[in-house]
Amino acid sequence: MRKIEYRSYNIVVEDFGKDIVYDGTQLSSQYIANNYDVLGNSILIFRGGMSLSPKEMVDIKDIQREAHLAEILISSDDSMHVIIEEFDIQPPNLEIEYYRLRLLTLIILEKLAEKGIKAERKGTDIYIDKKKLNVAIASVGVSNSKIHLGLNVGSTGFPDHVTAVGLLELGVKQEQLEKWMISIVKLYIDEVQMVKEDVSKTKPI
Repeated sequence: MRKIEYRSYNIVVEDFGKDIVYDGTQLSSQYIANNYDVLGNSILIFRGGMSLSPKEMVDIKDIQREAHLAEILISSDDSMHVIIEEFDIQPPNLEIEYYRLRLLTLIILEKLAEKGIKAERKGTDIYIDKKKLNVAIASVGVSNSKIHLGLNVGSTGFPDHVTAVGLLELGVKQEQLEKWMISIVKLYIDEVQMVKEDVSKTKPI
């Protein structure tokens, strides 16, 4: 595990060999602070599977639409995960956090395009030839805003009702994954910071 201080954020990169399963607990308030001894705006990157039942999910629409299809609605054997926890907007604003999640998704689309991978976005979901590449959600607590985005690495372990694809199948190299993911979250931080700079330089009307 290593920590990177970048602008106003702490980036925590877990050892990709640990295989940490995303089960929804990572979306809890101050998870990064409590587990990695960092405070303030922070981003955790880790690699592992996913396994969420309806009771661990926060997307009401998905629960209503898919709860009858399987006991585990979100799953994979191998994914990269980004957990973003932010305290810079008080009180926390869920609408703004969903804008930020879309920003993160658009950055990933740009980085995929650089590798020659043509992708389509529907909201916060990314598709390659109609196969789903990611899961994503935003939420808020009393003092913080949270984002989880999981990108499939492998191509196994998905629910039967989901047609999905992984980065390795698309030609992304195993040894590139960590550096690639760090570059994505740094671009995200840059964009958030530039918005703040735009706000500070603009006169009211």
